[in-house]
Amino acid sequence: MKRIILSAAIAVMAVISATAQPRAVGARLGASGFEASYQHTLGSNFIEADLGLDYLGRPGFKAEALYNFVFARPAWTDRGTWGLYAGPGLALGYVEDIVHWKTGNPGIDNTYRNWRGHDYGFMMSVTGQIGLEYTFWFPLQLSVDIRPYIGFHVSESGFGTGFYNNGLFGFIPTVSARYRF
Repeated sequence: MKRIILSAAIAVMAVISATAQPRAVGARLGASGFEASYQHTLGSNFIEADLGLDYLGRPGFKAEALYNFVFARPAWTDRGTWGLYAGPGLALGYVEDIVHWKTGNPGIDNTYRNWRGHDYGFMMSVTGQIGLEYTFWFPLQLSVDIRPYIGFHVSESGFGTGFYNNGLFGFIPTVSARYRF
């Protein structure tokens, strides 16, 4: 009976280790903030989830989830692996954004003043990412990517809902370092 249980346990462990999916955990640093990052590989593609601080003024926070397709694995080096990837995702957060509003008396003297300022509020957007990663022969992964956010920002101070302007800072490249296990 002990041999049967031991054999079953070894078989289960072999199946679990054969189907183990590589994961990576680390950090992303870019123009719009600092994020803790987690990747989970599904076949040749991967899911990425990030949670971070948005510091384009006063600090805010945002969370993202993306599904990335690895569309090329060039053999540029003898050791390690390269990957070109891109994919869609969603982002939510409570961040600061640039807001625009007008004041004046349009019915009386047709004078307007255009104001521009910064205000906190809820942000929701669709995002896309395209990047290049290199995984070393030891468990380190480095990557560079761009990830713009296209969505809306709801102003906390009553300026209304508008385009999430700071999301365009995602066109500035971001670097990442992750421990791969």
